[in-house]
Amino acid sequence: MVSDAASGAGPVLEVSELSLSFGGLQVLSGVSFALRPGTICALIGPNGAGKTSLFNCISRLYQPTAGSITVAGTDMLRVLPHDAARTGVARTFQNLALFGTLSVRDNVLAGAHGVTRSGLIADMLRLPRARREMARARAKAEAVLAETGLLDVAAVRVSSLPFGTQKRVELARALMPDPVLLLLDEPANGLAHGEVEELAGLIREITSGRTLTVLLVEHHIGMVTSVADHVIVLDAGEKIAEGDPQSVVRDPRVIRAYLGGVAV
Repeated sequence: MVSDAASGAGPVLEVSELSLSFGGLQVLSGVSFALRPGTICALIGPNGAGKTSLFNCISRLYQPTAGSITVAGTDMLRVLPHDAARTGVARTFQNLALFGTLSVRDNVLAGAHGVTRSGLIADMLRLPRARREMARARAKAEAVLAETGLLDVAAVRVSSLPFGTQKRVELARALMPDPVLLLLDEPANGLAHGEVEELAGLIREITSGRTLTVLLVEHHIGMVTSVADHVIVLDAGEKIAEGDPQSVVRDPRVIRAYLGGVAV
């Protein structure tokens, strides 16, 4: 379902006049932007600005009230939520959603589930197609573990690992379907300063190596300025600023809405 847009023929993600409301509460109001292939865009704003709601619309957890979302040429509003991974969209969550009792390797393997095609019966009966898909998934998992620096802990139970390493496990799992668009929901949340720098470098390296497009929600301004090519600012569900990180964080509207009145 992924079109030529992912190869650079056009924006990977196009959001146009997107609005979302729950009853009488307007969560998003006419938000529009586009992301070029191979770029990292940070989505920032105060709590309640609509950032995670926008993520949930793109990944099909929410149905917008109005507007359109296109990923690599696919109209996402025609895609069922469980098929989002097949369009080339992957995401992580603000709160870790890992299987704590399983190994790092098994958690990463779980990321292939949404894009395998063998079916439940073939999996249960271990038919040839299912066995071939599992072999490919295991080989892919080893490659992703190496890419994210997790090979040394691949057999370790996730719950016994430091929080920063668990964040990398979730990132590795999201990479398993080879997404064209990766949504990262507050990846620096809960990390120490050194871990933030390490994660920023990893995201940069992965994006460059894969020609991956990343949209991340982040409150850590240091992370935003170090990793993002582009920044979009939401406030009360509306886009109030957009541009390169340095100019955006000095925008008076952004300072008032998000940075507490102090320029950085």
